[in-house]
Amino acid sequence: MNKRTIFKALHQNPNPLFIANCWDPLSALIIEQAGGQAVATTSWGMSNHQGFKDGEQLTFDHVLQIVSAILKVITIPLSVDIEAGYSADQSQIIKHIIQLADLGVAGINIEDTPSHQNDLRDIQAHQSLLYAIRQALRDAGFKHFFINARCDLCLQPQWNETALLKRALAYQEAGCDGFFIPGLTELVTIKRLTTLLSIPVNVMLMLGLSDKQQLTELGVKRISSGNALSDHVIAQQVSVTKRMLKEATVDFLFEHSVGITWQSN
Repeated sequence: MNKRTIFKALHQNPNPLFIANCWDPLSALIIEQAGGQAVATTSWGMSNHQGFKDGEQLTFDHVLQIVSAILKVITIPLSVDIEAGYSADQSQIIKHIIQLADLGVAGINIEDTPSHQNDLRDIQAHQSLLYAIRQALRDAGFKHFFINARCDLCLQPQWNETALLKRALAYQEAGCDGFFIPGLTELVTIKRLTTLLSIPVNVMLMLGLSDKQQLTELGVKRISSGNALSDHVIAQQVSVTKRMLKEATVDFLFEHSVGITWQSN
């Protein structure tokens, strides 16, 4: 099987696919060598580590360069967080996705909140976009490319379950391979989603939503670390840097050795 069919199959196992999210080649390589079956980028982490805020502040060409570099050092499937597609134009969004597929990417997350607005895209408009993406991928020979439809409804100040379920069904009908709902922590609603949909449900780890076994029992098929790993690494670096600059003795910097097998070895 190629990486795309492997990636899709990883969503059909009894236990959820746990994805640790990377932001550059080193973080991706660490995840693979730690035992990750697949890896996905985090736009938040990628932006932060490049000195930008999240929200399509990086150009797509910059994202493409980072993704290309990641693919050169890993052997496991890679999914890419493309935010809202790095364009407001449907044809340009599709072009970006085809470029990623040409590189060898296994799938994407694409969200329903355009970068230039705070509100979610109209449900019918977003369904049409997802359908057009699926058709374009098939026409280009990428029928196994994984489209993870991210719904940002639960990140809004107010939302209701009826609207969430409606969007979930609409995105599934558009031909998506997965439904990703960051911000959702209500266990009853998660269970309703996994019962309602025939495609895998993907949740993001949050404080209060971090029990893998509990999520398995709810029928979740993919769990993403989101920005948590990146934020944790940055927080650790801030702490260590302050300590290094403040303390007279810095032997603690040499307490750990790096255990990575480099591609250049």
